[in-house]
Amino acid sequence: MALLLFLAYASLITIFQGIQNILLPPVVEALTPDDKVGTLAVLSTLASLTTIVALFAGGAISDRTRSRWGRRTPSLVLSWLASIALMPLMAFADSVVQLMIVMPLLWFTLNYYQSVLLAALPDRIPLKELGFASAAIGLGAPVGIFGGVNIGAFAPNPVLGYVFLAIPFTILTFALIALEREPSSLDEVLPPRPRLSLTSALDEFKSLRDRNFALAVASRFLMFLCYFGVNGYLFYVLQDYVGVPNLPHQNPGVAVSMLLTVMTISWLIVTPVVGFVADRLRRTAFIVAVVSFGAGLVTLLPALNADWSVMILFGVGIGVMFGTYFVLDLKLATLVLPSEQTAGRDLGLLLAAGSAPGVVAPAIAAGIIASGGYPSLFVFGALVSMAAGLCAILIRLRG
Repeated sequence: MALLLFLAYASLITIFQGIQNILLPPVVEALTPDDKVGTLAVLSTLASLTTIVALFAGGAISDRTRSRWGRRTPSLVLSWLASIALMPLMAFADSVVQLMIVMPLLWFTLNYYQSVLLAALPDRIPLKELGFASAAIGLGAPVGIFGGVNIGAFAPNPVLGYVFLAIPFTILTFALIALEREPSSLDEVLPPRPRLSLTSALDEFKSLRDRNFALAVASRFLMFLCYFGVNGYLFYVLQDYVGVPNLPHQNPGVAVSMLLTVMTISWLIVTPVVGFVADRLRRTAFIVAVVSFGAGLVTLLPALNADWSVMILFGVGIGVMFGTYFVLDLKLATLVLPSEQTAGRDLGLLLAAGSAPGVVAPAIAAGIIASGGYPSLFVFGALVSMAAGLCAILIRLRG
């Protein structure tokens, strides 16, 4: 099960990274050369808004699904179909208006898929194997980054880039469904549906009353605010801050691919080690806090020197820190879930806390770049990462 989750998750991340880091920025620059940062910020914000809804909806709806194919499988198939249908529209979009319509829809379907996929952790993975399974999924992130940026950078043309991204996503989704069939959920008791009201809507967020859960949500939000704020503009950071003449092959796209590849290799190296010891670690929240502080220190490096070698060092450091963080954060997310009955919904809320920064990060980052330049963006990222560490260190768990 863990292997299939890893492969499916990696194929999903491949799509996100290939589009966001490689295929999309040149299109945005061609359409709006004088306002590329602002346009990319608007697109990312719209996509992130639908992401938040999707991550919450995927877990909540699949929690209540009763079918002979289980709770999660129908949602996986439907979100895969919708994503595959939207990707060609994204590939052929030739105006900002088209991108503003299609990209949020595609991000909704892909993140709905993500929420349902990760709900398998509390559903079908025993507690004693949770660290290993979290590491397997965590390994999917760097593999997906590596695959996405290289497919995007070296595809013969953008349209084929989208095709190449869709193929592994399709194959690995059906491998998961066919080889690890979910048991029927027809006999499971369906909780009564609450009446539609403001009170019932607020009850969907009642898990935030739990102290540990609320701190985990806050920590995750801040950590990913750092990640989205800095990494969302890597293409322009390398092009305009480091400078095209200082980049390998004087090509920002190739430089992004190389930097994320370095980050990925570091991530790949550290993930199996962390995964091996994750089930033996008892101070998970404390270690997450330490890693958050470490990520903050690494994020400061490019603010000190706009050099390609420093960016490589930054990539190595972020790969190590986020590789460690991602494994332990998934374990921590599962440990702080208040109830098994609402595990999908609450996990979706935690996932949304990791994606919600995408709503505000583009606008914040664009404003910081405009007022203080790229160095101030890295300082901002370091500060919010350290704030995430403060939240995590306050969490009190036995595991």
